[in-house]
Amino acid sequence: MIVSADEVARSLRGTAALLNRRAEGLNSFDMSEKGFWHSFGAIWLSLPAFVVGLAFERYRLGLLQPGASILDASWLTLVVGAGYVASFLALPAAMIVILRRLGLGGRYVPFVVVINWALAVALTIISVPAALLVIGWATPSLAMLYTVAAGVIVLRLLWFATKASLGVSGGLAAGIVVLALTLNVLIAGTVDALAG
Repeated sequence: MIVSADEVARSLRGTAALLNRRAEGLNSFDMSEKGFWHSFGAIWLSLPAFVVGLAFERYRLGLLQPGASILDASWLTLVVGAGYVASFLALPAAMIVILRRLGLGGRYVPFVVVINWALAVALTIISVPAALLVIGWATPSLAMLYTVAAGVIVLRLLWFATKASLGVSGGLAAGIVVLALTLNVLIAGTVDALAG
């Protein structure tokens, strides 16, 4: 599943347009079956967010030591990596059933394409406060404030991306975003519990 630089650039342009509530951003995405599978390549774009998440878990557990490797062959790396992958797969899996029940099965591929690229951007945005905390450029209180601000941006992006890609009301889009958040909170809780 090799994604061309052109497809990445177009998809990121489309995501930026959706972040600014411009539905014409949908025209930038490849909504074909090939584009569907390529959209899962967006996970590679947010690898820095995975590294930040792993560093944050090490920080939270008191395992982050100067000069020590963040990436290693440990249980923690495996658990955080599994959580990272699950965050990309959980909503598309849940939406298979939900969209069929809503009579929107034909919108599944466009939804997944758009939401995968939007999620890559969202994970990157939300990782910035954790990165600032881990490197010592923000106190825990300041990092929490930044996280709330980043969360507002991410929620707005995911809400509009859902609304535009599915062609549904704002209320239904909000419900789907709440489902996405619930799934990600469950994933994060599982990661935390397994990490120790």
